[in-house]
This record gives sequence, structure tokens and C-alpha cells, in this order.
Amino acid sequence: MGHDFQEVKQRLDIVVVIEKYTGLTARRSGNNYLLSECPFCHGHGCFSIKQEEQFFKCFQCPGDKTGGDVFTFLSKLKGVDQRSALEELAREAGYALRSQSTRPDVKEAIMRWAKEAWEAPGAKEVWEYLVKERKLSEEILRSHDIGFLHDRSKMTADLKKQGYHYEEIRASGILTKGYFDFYRILFGWRGATGSLSGFMAGATRRQLSELNESGRDPQPKYKMAWGFQADSPYHLYDAKRRTDRAVIIVEGVIDCLQMLTIGISNTVALGGTAFKEGYGTALDSTRFERIILMLDSDRAGREATARIIRHLLNGHPKFNLYVAEIAATDPNDKKSLIKDPDELIVKLGPQITRTILNDPIKAGPWLAISMRAELDLTNALQRDEALHRMACLWDRFSDEVEKKEIIRYLSESCRLPQEDIRKTIEKYAQRKKENADRSVPSTEQSKEEDPRKTSAKMEQLEEKNKTLKEKNQNLAAQNKALLRAYAHCVTRIRELSRSGLLWHVNRLTEGHSAVLKQIRKDPKRSLLLLEKINETFDRSSIQDVGRIKAEIDQLCREQVNEDGEDNES
Repeated sequence: MGHDFQEVKQRLDIVVVIEKYTGLTARRSGNNYLLSECPFCHGHGCFSIKQEEQFFKCFQCPGDKTGGDVFTFLSKLKGVDQRSALEELAREAGYALRSQSTRPDVKEAIMRWAKEAWEAPGAKEVWEYLVKERKLSEEILRSHDIGFLHDRSKMTADLKKQGYHYEEIRASGILTKGYFDFYRILFGWRGATGSLSGFMAGATRRQLSELNESGRDPQPKYKMAWGFQADSPYHLYDAKRRTDRAVIIVEGVIDCLQMLTIGISNTVALGGTAFKEGYGTALDSTRFERIILMLDSDRAGREATARIIRHLLNGHPKFNLYVAEIAATDPNDKKSLIKDPDELIVKLGPQITRTILNDPIKAGPWLAISMRAELDLTNALQRDEALHRMACLWDRFSDEVEKKEIIRYLSESCRLPQEDIRKTIEKYAQRKKENADRSVPSTEQSKEEDPRKTSAKMEQLEEKNKTLKEKNQNLAAQNKALLRAYAHCVTRIRELSRSGLLWHVNRLTEGHSAVLKQIRKDPKRSLLLLEKINETFDRSSIQDVGRIKAEIDQLCREQVNEDGEDNES
């Protein structure tokens, strides 16, 4: 029980609890807080709260015995025992009591079952995969919420014996399709308050390889449990309890566990490239001052890094942002880059990883450098786009040294003087601010738009721009094919027209119109049809108009039949 009291006390702030239960606001007085009125003796200016020590005391209460921790406060206020106070405050903290006589949350019971299952038949192979192939520490695996899924029916039966109903078990997400057969490694994902939010499960490389060889549909390496939406990064609850002022963000859970294995314990994982809703708020509630992004080195990882930087700059400005970029080559293949922290540690060792983390680049200069891979900054149009992007964030960079680094990198890439680059960015930033000021209503009720909403809108616009760009590329390819189709038709019809076969021209044009309708629907697929038409013309002379028309009519009929089948499917 003692552990429960310590855990709940650590999760709660005594000032917040006392304010909530009394409805009074505590004001700061030196290092402590004072409540305007003691809730017990109703004296004024006598109720002191020491936040750092999580202790309260009233100097006027009879007997001078009114003081203690948060449990003493609630016990005295409500007239209940310490155990009842613990249970109520545990609910406030979102903590499942370990010493509770009633059964714990079903997700906790499932996680305990899965951790004990490492002794089950078949678990040895998966354990050796994690330890020998993935090089993860046995100590880390045993001390974290990592278990083995081996028998769905047995787990369900065992939980029912403990008093859990099937609907509870199902609602936990543990019966997600693929769990227990393909996905057998279970990861418990704890929220910012320490409660078990949900599950993610993974497969071994051998299972993935066998699936791909079988020709069946490919599956992701990891799969979130049905209904689970993470509201904080993986491992944040443990990481935030350390004294570090910096947090390292990686993509995958295995990346995070690998970092923990080499002793870098202030690491959290996104569970992919998405910085989900709630992650920023969860980070805001910690004591971290710096964020170091160490995402994968591939294109998706770089794009996610840029997206997260913009989101944090706009919505969570309290953090100093850095990027630790993985730019090492694979020792076994000099043409390939190391992809992620997991591969970096396994192939090049922990010291290289620590070196990269000890010398990260500030987020602003990293954005300027990353634009060089995406845009041709010597091209006036693309250079202007880059400067506009930077102008949107310019006011978010409070560090003048960081701004100078941004200007220097952009100047080198654009081959223009630094002074000109800075003036242009500041001009665009000022114009953006003026436009924003004009768009805000002048009434007292109107407020400046929430930076988080602005960031979300910017991300939505970027996604729309990306989609439009892809559509334009597809449209350009379709138009190219369409022009080729028209050129083929016109060329052949002109040959017949010059020979005076106008009646045949009209019939042939009608035949081609059916083909052209299909071309407009799917130009790329219709190129095969055009090749067949060309073959018909190439092996025929101008006297074979009848046969030409008959063959083209047949092609058109076949096309109509294919369209009908496509529509049915």
C-alpha cells in the first residue's frame, strides 16, 4: 500500500487538489502558497501550502495539529480514513491501485498476463528475436510493458476466472484481428499520467518475410489495438520523471527501446511519423525545455520532422527545438544510409549515437538546409516559395543567433547576399502580419486565432497542396496521352480524306469517337488500345477500309464490355 500512496502523491499537485476541493484560489507568498481561508477553522491568512514538499499546515486550528500531505487534507475535509482518501485521489490521478482489493483495470490484467507468458511454449523464439536479433536489453524488456501473445482462448478464460466479462476484454482492443497469430509481441502504451492507455503489437522479421514470400497481402510491422488513440508519446510517463531538461523524440517503439538499452532514458516515441493530437499538450505538462527530434533519415522521416517543427513552433513555443539528423552510411553497404536510431545503434554502436545527440542542429537552420533537397533555390520562383515558408515562422524564432544561421544557409543556397535574404524574409513576414491584422474583426470579443489552430490549418493546406500537385502531375500525363490519341486519329483520317473516301471517313470517325471517350476516361490504359489500332492501320492499305473499320469496331465493342465488367466490380 505504501507504494500506492507514494505513486499517487507524485502524480498530484497538492495546491491544485486543495483549490479544487475548497473552491478557493491559493496565492503565492514567497516559496509557499496561502489560502484566503482555512477550510477547517475558517481563519484568514493562516493556511499555508508548501508545494515543493507537498505539505499543508494551518497555524490557527485548535491543538495546532492540522497539517500533513494531500491524503491527510482530504481525510480531514471529508471525514474519511486514509484508505478512502487514497482511492478517491487515485481516481483523480488516473492510477490503478496495485494493493486494491477489487480487480484492476482489464488492460493492466492483460498486460500482466502477457508478461507472464514469456514462460509459455513458443515464447523462446520471439524472446531471442528481441534480444539476439534486435539487440535489446533483457533488463529493459522485463522492466517495461512488453509481453507475449500465444493463446487467445486461454487468455480469455483466465481473465474470466478473475471476474472480467467478455465485453470488457473485447473493449480493451486485445482481440484485434491479427493479434495472437501474426502479431505476437505486445507493447503496453502508458499515458502521461501513467495509466495503461492501450496496446500495440508487432511481428518478427521472419513472419513478415514469410508473409511476403507467400504472395498474400503485406501487413505492417506493428499494429495499434482496435479503438486505441494515443494521447501522449510512448514512454513519456517514465521519461518525464527524470531530471533531464531535454527529451528525444524518435519514430518507432523499437527505436525508443534501443535508446533505453544504451542508457538514453529521456527518449519517447511517436509510434510512426504522425504527431498526434494531444502529444503537444502532454509534452507541455512536463519540465522539459528542449526537444531533440531524431526521426528516420528517409523522405517520410524528413517530411515529418519539418511538419512537427512547424507545429511545435506555432502551438507550443515554450520548447527550444533541435534536430539530430542521421547521416551515417551503412558499413555493409556504402551506398545506403542508416535509416533509424535502432539501425544506427546496432550497426555503429552507442557512441556514434551519443555523438550525434550531443551536436544537434537548431530547428530553424535545419529547415533552411532541408529546403535545398526539395527546392532549387537558384530558381527565382522556388526561391520565393522558400522565403515565404520561412517568413511564416520568422516571428517564432526568438533567438537572433538562430536567425543568423538561417540567413547564412539560405544565402549560400540562393547565391545571394545575406542582407538581401533577410530583408526579403522580414518584408514577407510583415506583409503576412498586416494581412492577419486586417482579417481579425475589430470587436472586443474577437481574439487572435489560436496558434495551434493556425498550425493545424497550415498542415491541412500543405496536405491539400501536395494532393493538388499529384493530381496536376497525373492530369499532365493524361493530357499527353490524350494528345497522342487525337494525333493518331487525325493522321489516319486525313489519309482517307485525301483519297476521297469521305463516307469511310465519317464511319471511321464514329468508330474513333468511342475510342476517344475511353481515352478521356483513362488515357494511360488506352495507350494499349491505340497500339492495337496502329497495328491495324500499319498492316493495311487504303483499300482495306472495310476491314479497318470492322477491326476497330471490334476493339470498341471489347472496350465497352471491359467497361461494363469494371462498373459491375
